[in-house]
Amino acid sequence: MAELLLVLTPIALLDSTSIIPICIVLLVLLLSGPSPLFRSTALLAGIFVTYLACGLLVLFGLQSVFDAVNAYAVRLWRDPMTEELIFQIFIGLVLVVLGLRMVRARGEQAEEKPPAAMNAGQAFLAGAGMTIVGLPGAVPYLAAIDLILRSDPATGQAVTALVVYNLTFVAPLAAIAALSLALGARSQRLLDSIRAFFDRWGQRLIVTLLLILGALLIADGAGWFLGAPLIPV
Repeated sequence: MAELLLVLTPIALLDSTSIIPICIVLLVLLLSGPSPLFRSTALLAGIFVTYLACGLLVLFGLQSVFDAVNAYAVRLWRDPMTEELIFQIFIGLVLVVLGLRMVRARGEQAEEKPPAAMNAGQAFLAGAGMTIVGLPGAVPYLAAIDLILRSDPATGQAVTALVVYNLTFVAPLAAIAALSLALGARSQRLLDSIRAFFDRWGQRLIVTLLLILGALLIADGAGWFLGAPLIPV
């Protein structure tokens, strides 16, 4: 069990990078408003509970679906059908267009009003919603669940491993919240710096990833039609 947790910990920390850009600005705003401990804890609880529930569904209720998805992914990687390649190119075009639209709209976006009136229940739902939005990028989570299944643990151990994984997943956000609460008013400058960083670079990172991923999907799909896929198999 200890060896499994040792392997899962770095995977969970890597996985947490998918949720931090989505949640950090809201967390900072909640920490800057009234009842920072209560509301920020509710946000983290929404993330933790939702991600854990999804993991439990895969671990126990959807293992056969997980195996089927793995088999489909292997077949798709080695021998994609024509309609699948067309769909891949279409998705690539959508990502590129979305990235370009985000670039154009960047200077036109009005500054968001801080959600000072957001209560703990709304913060919990916001955390749950943002976790669901980030599920398509949860590849490390699926890999971690696969490792848990391969280790063939008892039910209690499997649940414990998943709980520890999810605690590690929210640990970076929890650390920011704990540091802010510990420093009190002195943390405002730090929170402002964190928010400014993600306001400036978060969207740029997302746009860059969208454009790169979209271009790769288009190039790979076209390459299959030309007999020269981007990544030979």
